[in-house]
Amino acid sequence: MSQLFVDIGTVFRRELVTVRRTPGYAVLAVGLLIVLGGLVAVGGGGGTGFVPAVVDLLLPTELLVPLLAIVLGYRALLTDGTSGEFAVIRTYPVSTVGYVLGVLLARIAALVAIVGLPFALVGLYIWITATPDTGIFATHSGVDSSLLFVRFLAFVLLFGTAYLSLSAAVSALASSRRSAIALGLLALLVGVLGGDLAILWSLAGGMSSAEIAGSLALTPNGAFRGLVFEHVIGVAFTPDGRFVQTGRAVGSLVGWILAGITVAVTTLTYAARVTVVVERARERFGEH
Repeated sequence: MSQLFVDIGTVFRRELVTVRRTPGYAVLAVGLLIVLGGLVAVGGGGGTGFVPAVVDLLLPTELLVPLLAIVLGYRALLTDGTSGEFAVIRTYPVSTVGYVLGVLLARIAALVAIVGLPFALVGLYIWITATPDTGIFATHSGVDSSLLFVRFLAFVLLFGTAYLSLSAAVSALASSRRSAIALGLLALLVGVLGGDLAILWSLAGGMSSAEIAGSLALTPNGAFRGLVFEHVIGVAFTPDGRFVQTGRAVGSLVGWILAGITVAVTTLTYAARVTVVVERARERFGEH
């Protein structure tokens, strides 16, 4: 177990250097900040409180965060594979699990900087510009608070990590940059549209509200949206029922993260074994 942590730390530091040397990521962070700031300013959420701002940001977040996560991770494992660096790394006592986790943790750190920092700055802007009388909603029982935006930010990062893990799996499965882009876009479309399609399917089948809430949590977007409605927006009023089961929604996001890691590790392990078999076959045929 100690060797695994050593492997993760070594790969993490190496990958972090790679991320720092990519100037395009800083451009993405600035672009996201401009978009979020513009949405809050145009929507008026900055002056009315944290919950109204979250309402303004929810739909763009469901589109932008997965897109940024895919961009951040779709070549994370592919580059080392195509350049031959992964084969060199495997000559050292570094396990495939340690390699994948080290790369993913470095990309998560980048995700926190690229996505988390712009959202945090927007939250700071709301805290400064919100009028004093927005602390309590006059027509509802909810109380507006900066802690709600912190909760929203935590859900955003968990949501982004799920897509980042899936994009890492894509980068392990892809054989070229073009195929990685195609698979990444496919994962993005399935994730973004899957939750809404699941709801429509549930409604068409005459499912109960509890069953619909369960279907909502199956996709990353559905789980994220349900958590935001349940624990951020929902505090502004007393709902008739639950938007989503918290445990199932969180478990769904964690499950997508673990699924991405499992696919990436399995793919790289299988690919490495295939390479060994092919090389041995070439040696044998070469001898004859």
